[in-house]
Amino acid sequence: MFVALALAATPSPCAAQKDPFFDALLRLYDALAGTYGDEGPQLTASVESMSAALAAWDSSIRNAETALRDRLRSADPQNSIQAHTLLASMYSERSRFADALREFDEDIRLDPRRAAFHRFKALASLELNRRSAAAAAFHAAWLADPADPRNAYALVVQKSADTSAAEKARAHDTLEALERSLIRGERSKAEAPFISLRAIDDDARGTMAFAPAAYVRAISLLLNGQLDTGIAALRNAVSMDPLVADPAMRQEQLIRGVAALRQGQLRQAIESMKSARALAPDSSEVHRILATAEIVNGNVTDGVQHLRDAVRLNPKNERAWLALGRTLDEIDEPTQAAEVLHRAAAELPDAGQVRWQLSVISGKRQRTDAADVDLISRADRLVMFAGNSEFYLRIGKLAQAHLDYGRAMALFEHAVRITPNNASAHQLLGRAYVDQGRDEEGYAELVVALWLEPSNAETLTSLGRLHLTLGEYQPAIDALAHAVSVEPGNAQAAHALHESLMRAGRTREAEQLLGEAERLQARAVEAQRRLRTLGMLSLQAEVRMAQRDYDGAIEVWQQATALEGRSVSAHVRLADALIAANRLDPAAAELQAAIGLNAGTDIHRRLADVFAALGRNEDSARERGIYIEQRLQQLRQQSQQ
Repeated sequence: MFVALALAATPSPCAAQKDPFFDALLRLYDALAGTYGDEGPQLTASVESMSAALAAWDSSIRNAETALRDRLRSADPQNSIQAHTLLASMYSERSRFADALREFDEDIRLDPRRAAFHRFKALASLELNRRSAAAAAFHAAWLADPADPRNAYALVVQKSADTSAAEKARAHDTLEALERSLIRGERSKAEAPFISLRAIDDDARGTMAFAPAAYVRAISLLLNGQLDTGIAALRNAVSMDPLVADPAMRQEQLIRGVAALRQGQLRQAIESMKSARALAPDSSEVHRILATAEIVNGNVTDGVQHLRDAVRLNPKNERAWLALGRTLDEIDEPTQAAEVLHRAAAELPDAGQVRWQLSVISGKRQRTDAADVDLISRADRLVMFAGNSEFYLRIGKLAQAHLDYGRAMALFEHAVRITPNNASAHQLLGRAYVDQGRDEEGYAELVVALWLEPSNAETLTSLGRLHLTLGEYQPAIDALAHAVSVEPGNAQAAHALHESLMRAGRTREAEQLLGEAERLQARAVEAQRRLRTLGMLSLQAEVRMAQRDYDGAIEVWQQATALEGRSVSAHVRLADALIAANRLDPAAAELQAAIGLNAGTDIHRRLADVFAALGRNEDSARERGIYIEQRLQQLRQQSQQ
């Protein structure tokens, strides 16, 4: 899983020392997956690199402090500001926020009218969980520059007891002007207008990088800026990791097997790994690595058994639990996969990846799982290298589906704070605020979302509907008309635009739009009906499969594929029913249809088995070759992330 552990780019004299520390942390994360089993030395080396980089980093800070303090003794106000700002930057990068705050206060003393210093002070206060102080600093930033939309936004959403109603109204006017200019195309998209003092950029481009349970304490300390303590905890976690601690991982036979696997020589890999297992039958990791080779080679049944042995031998082997759950899911055994992951979550309560994988599988099964409720409740306590914001947004939506609106709003607030330039985070938070009757904050969040992504039809629709609810018909019409122009097929926008025009008394325009709005609404209703019908058919077919009524299941799955021809799962499950009924030719056709819809790697293995049963040996060999090559490529990608 690729993770962009990008560093915050605040320039400072110590930036060159900071980068090696976080580069080593990224290398450690990549090795933690233990894809091949020979990553133990990489873990150890990464910790030592981090330790050395931290020592150099702290030394560079001390040297810079000495030089800058000397400079401050004789500096004029402007040079003093530069020195204090550099010190604040260094301290922020090192997560020394109390020290940074002291330097920002000096900047403000020297130049109280510079809004940026107040914003920096507010952000440092938030990192120290001093919310009242942060709100006061944001208020001071607005007083220094009320025309800046960033200050107007903060004044509205970071409420200060000192903010008057007149100030709020003026800030609202600033945001309204920003909205109008964006809709009219008079103002362009904002490129990262907000800053963050966090050392690591959490925006991992949709990826979520969970810390393994055994590393949670160490990674939490590191990400909270307790770097010395964190490295000590990390060194301890690495020393106990089976990749390092299990003597079987240093066996000559296993080393040869892993080398063969890396080269794609599967027969040699499996033979060597089986020899290693014979010498160390109680090594959970040896079973896990052998399972990897077997699965890549297409021996999935054997691989699953090795993974079951791995978790039996070591119930804390998170890597094996995840591999077992993932493999069962890939071979269309979601019920077994969910059972496995439930057991894994009980053994490893801090394993965020286990809980997330369990939630995903529950979603595929269209089941409400108690694990979802547990995941929602503990979401902000799970530890991640990066991707927290993406995780909070997804779990926030899950919380909304469970009608836990307060929890959803809190998670969206976390996401906005972590990734302040994330348009989706602002949009979701804005809509959540509006749904809870907090229109002022909701409007501010939606305007910022529009500023970050001016052509987003969903944001425009949300703004338009808010204006409509508040009786602000012309702003509603402007936002909704733009939404329809951006996304002509948007049924919600068209319907809301029609209603806005009617309420504004522009009946002729509304009537002209009515036909299109009704057509789009009908299409949306039909799409929902098709989804519900597909779900009902799937449930009926699964019941018949469980009853071994394969002909009945085939009939129902055929109805499903006729209703939704692009449903991968419908084609695959129809193929399963056909195979169970020994109707192999049509089963092959369904699997080929699924492959055409990007069904995934395992379908090639299953198609190879069907071709083999049909005596189509060349076709079987071709599909098995595709399967193996794709599996090997997946391993390479996992090990190079």
